[in-house]
Amino acid sequence: KVIGTFEHEKVKYDKLTKRDFLINCGTEQALAYLLGGKGSVKLRNYMKNVQGITDKKFLNWVEHIEFKGDVYGMSEGTIFFAQESQLRVHERFEEAQVYESLLLSTLNPQTNVCTTANDIFTVAPGKILLEGGSRRAGSPQAALFNSRAARCGGFTASSNVAYGMAYDEKVGGTHGHSYVMLHPSEYAAFKAQAKMFKGTVCFLVDTYNVKNAFETALKIVQEEKLTNFGFRIDSGDLLAQAKWIHQEMKTRGYQRKDYTLVASDDLTAGKIARLEKEGADIDKYLVGTYVVNPPKPLGGVYKLAAFQEADGSWNLRGKLSEEFSKSTLPGIKQVCRVMGNDGYYKKDVIAFEGEDLVPYLQEGDSAEALLVPMILQGKLVYDCLTINEISQRRVQQLSKFKDIANYEVVISAGIIAKQKEIMQQYGLQGGK
Repeated sequence: KVIGTFEHEKVKYDKLTKRDFLINCGTEQALAYLLGGKGSVKLRNYMKNVQGITDKKFLNWVEHIEFKGDVYGMSEGTIFFAQESQLRVHERFEEAQVYESLLLSTLNPQTNVCTTANDIFTVAPGKILLEGGSRRAGSPQAALFNSRAARCGGFTASSNVAYGMAYDEKVGGTHGHSYVMLHPSEYAAFKAQAKMFKGTVCFLVDTYNVKNAFETALKIVQEEKLTNFGFRIDSGDLLAQAKWIHQEMKTRGYQRKDYTLVASDDLTAGKIARLEKEGADIDKYLVGTYVVNPPKPLGGVYKLAAFQEADGSWNLRGKLSEEFSKSTLPGIKQVCRVMGNDGYYKKDVIAFEGEDLVPYLQEGDSAEALLVPMILQGKLVYDCLTINEISQRRVQQLSKFKDIANYEVVISAGIIAKQKEIMQQYGLQGGK
């Protein structure tokens, strides 16, 4: 949604940050942390020698921590909404709690990057989108996960070679300004570049002066008889520069199919939306900072929802707060997506696992449980999707929402009743 404007290089752009939904991403890595994160002698010695803990029962426990519980989760690429669980973890309290930071630091950033990538994918349909934010990441590991999440969200490729090696994907990008500055002149830089890459060359034309570099690039094109070349613009008024380049190329007898145009320069969804809307005619967008460091971090939480008493009964728990975003729903829950007989999604129902859904369905409706078994008794039972499958699932799901901005999410009567009971128990007015 457009929620305002901002200015860059004296040009106003739409600010697009308010979202109606998120896209689940990072589940594969979260599962790997649960299965691979175990105690050790090293951890025991740290707790004993540095933390000063002498309790042998605790030290034995930290040495042998191992996840042996169950996990139910949404497949990556699934669209979800506020209050809906991405993962549901069943395990002894101590073991379950150990993994909180690992899970949140994996799911929150990847979900955020994936959704931001989809924001850009949505405003630039059919365009090649390149992720180039590795140097803006919090760490090399974060850079790899960011690249993965951007691809899941609709980006075409990454410039991160480590990511390409990890997932057997080709990477892409252009040279930087330092390459041009390394040479005694732009002509020398472009000439060397053309000879090195032969048939495919993209000239970065804003190191010094866009118009001069453009003339130099065309001179190299003619000298080297290049038939597959392009220009990259990375600063200033990108819209004006793009239109100028297109006009110049047309005046000189080139057809639009003869060259490509790449844009970068701290691009955001808002900037790209304006460039698309006002006819910049860009072929490829190279996006870094914005896609890997979205404007607002996600605040997904990992909270206790139920625990089992010694007699086998379940005690349901939900966090209460005056702030809606800080409250959590009690109980062992399932997220059910209801589809009408026309093939479009109608609503989501957050209900207790096994709760009767008939009151929320009409004739011809079907309901899909979004939280599926992924780990059972400490063993992986789920085949994780490939990156292309995740991206395809995202596209397929989005196509089945008629009006996602006003999509209905229903909290079941059972959950509401239990939440009121908890509120009454702790003396909150909402329980009346």
